[in-house]
Amino acid sequence: MQTYHRIGFIAFGQRGQQLAETLVNHLPEYGCPAAVADLRKNPVVSPLFSFRCPDIPFFTDYHDLLKMPEIDTVIVSTYEDTHLTIVKEAIEAGKAVYCEKPIVPTLAQAEELYRFVTSRECRFQIGLNLPNFPVSLKLKELLDAKLIGDLILIRSACDVGQTFARSFLINKFSCRRGSFITAKLTHDTDLLQHLAGSYAETVWGSASNFLWRRHGEEAMTDDTAVIAGVLHNGTMFTQTLTSCGSSYERKFHAFGSRGEILADLHGSSIEVRYSNGRSETLPAPNLSGGGHNGADLVTLRSFLDYLDSGERKARWPERILSSVMIPMAALEKRLVETGKWYRSIVGGEAE
Repeated sequence: MQTYHRIGFIAFGQRGQQLAETLVNHLPEYGCPAAVADLRKNPVVSPLFSFRCPDIPFFTDYHDLLKMPEIDTVIVSTYEDTHLTIVKEAIEAGKAVYCEKPIVPTLAQAEELYRFVTSRECRFQIGLNLPNFPVSLKLKELLDAKLIGDLILIRSACDVGQTFARSFLINKFSCRRGSFITAKLTHDTDLLQHLAGSYAETVWGSASNFLWRRHGEEAMTDDTAVIAGVLHNGTMFTQTLTSCGSSYERKFHAFGSRGEILADLHGSSIEVRYSNGRSETLPAPNLSGGGHNGADLVTLRSFLDYLDSGERKARWPERILSSVMIPMAALEKRLVETGKWYRSIVGGEAE
């Protein structure tokens, strides 16, 4: 049964406004922004939003937004150290919740949130949009069909480029509000596990700061990481994050028993090389429009369809755990048995 959703936005910075504009521009039949809560009394909003939503109420305390009976859904895009509290309070207020990644800053909070959302009827989803990039959707289709046979190794690399890295690390991470490694690689390592249809069994990694810090100050966060590991299904993987390249790229390279697949997740095609020497290029264009190669539209529409399905169970709750455990393991700079931790919480479902 379709419902017209009145959605509250908790935090209205760049990410919150991107999702609000996706709703206004591309999904007006699904619902509308109905209220905003932001610590700033007068957040600067885009001309599009102010024109389309001229009378929307703004609060500086998100509890006032949660008290509004007409709000059925909230989108949370605050810093991750506030997510656990806000998500729990929103669910207890009877709201459906879409919460941006990284979902939490620690493994202890990941376990607490997982147990909370799986112990009651609720509607909850993490805002992981990378699997809905056009190239990612095509990769999942090809890997599930075993186009290159059984999956053996995945090489994944994220290079954010120096222009983005300088602004992002020096500004957003100029205070101790989180780690750049978890902020970026939550996306990439979640996608890696999603495409492989498994979860990380063992992880080794290391991270350090090489370039980005404010003049005369200690580094507040690492800017570079290398990770290696083995998934529960036996597939090996590597994941790197660099901040010193010339452009923003996400490269994915999968090796199978009958060939290999190469792709730039920000591109519009996929190259397949078969073990017999034949190769082909398959198109994966953005047919949706909207931000993040159309992924914001696909992800938000899928979330709203999930709400309309009447399902009263959290969506993909296991990704609360798996999306953070690989980058957090890398920060420990030792071999971590992530699979044991994951199964100790998820139980038999993990098998």
